[in-house]
Amino acid sequence: MQRAAIEKLRTLRTWRSHLAMHGERIACDCELQPARFRKTQRIGGCGRPQCWLCHFGKLSGQLTARDLRWVAKEREGLKEVLQI
Repeated sequence: MQRAAIEKLRTLRTWRSHLAMHGERIACDCELQPARFRKTQRIGGCGRPQCWLCHFGKLSGQLTARDLRWVAKEREGLKEVLQI
């Protein structure tokens, strides 16, 4: 529950943004579900893990920041070993 309390303002802001997309009509069940947006669901996202629009970086195999740091460390290590 502590994480939910910390993320409450961001969750409500995201929920209000989603409601603003609907305009004046009710389009989905999200009007009474603000907690649905707590875990970084995109405003216009579909929630499917295989969607290329929502998960392009993951599906295309782009390196994450963690992977990039690992590659840089590996190259530096190889440079040190080959210079000796």
